[in-house]
Amino acid sequence: ITLVLVVILLPYHGPWTVAAMAPSSGRTTNNDNKVYHYFAYGSNVLPSTMENLRKIQPLSATAAVLPGYQLCFDGSAFSAQWEPSAAFVVPSSSSSSSSTRNVQDDMVHGVLYTLTAKDFAQVGWTEGVPWAYRWQKCTVYPYIGQRGHNVGREGVQNGTLVPHEAITLISPQPLVPKTLVPPSSSYLGIIQEGARYWNLDASYQDQLAAIPTASQLLVPGGLAGPLLRLAEWQTKWRNKQ
Repeated sequence: ITLVLVVILLPYHGPWTVAAMAPSSGRTTNNDNKVYHYFAYGSNVLPSTMENLRKIQPLSATAAVLPGYQLCFDGSAFSAQWEPSAAFVVPSSSSSSSSTRNVQDDMVHGVLYTLTAKDFAQVGWTEGVPWAYRWQKCTVYPYIGQRGHNVGREGVQNGTLVPHEAITLISPQPLVPKTLVPPSSSYLGIIQEGARYWNLDASYQDQLAAIPTASQLLVPGGLAGPLLRLAEWQTKWRNKQ
């Protein structure tokens, strides 16, 4: 969700530290290796972000929905001229004003990843936990099927979708009542690309498409897209060696 450029400026706290700061939401396998269930809703929805930018290989992944939250974009920790904002989720009960949310429905769609303890710690480090984000326990509902069906409010309420305990990233500070900052077009584009990849709920994709984007940036479109494309190129180059 946050940019590598921002992460580079953060002090390094190793994987053991980040994992220790996370609330318990995993399970222990037969060989006593803890796995974590992480719900992603921003740029991490796109598998390429996880694999090429964050150097993470999830054990499994499935589309899922997080009820009771709304997607928003906050720019307090970012440079307005480079990459103006990043995605966050806000509890629906705390975001009563339209100026404090970008997706109006009280469900956020994304991806439920199963990660090793090492890879989960890598997410925390590259996302700037606990400065830019902090971990939060949550209950998500995985889609049914590889590309999903029976998704939405009815699926959650009638029990068609089965709840799953997970951890997600939220702001370390309350976002409300701040006026939220439109993201760059390339950052929002990564989220939309991930939504298409997982065939997320059509109404949710329509809401993503309606989000306004920032203009007059020093890098047209923002840095998120170019950084991801560079990471993809580096991966391909290494694989050829």
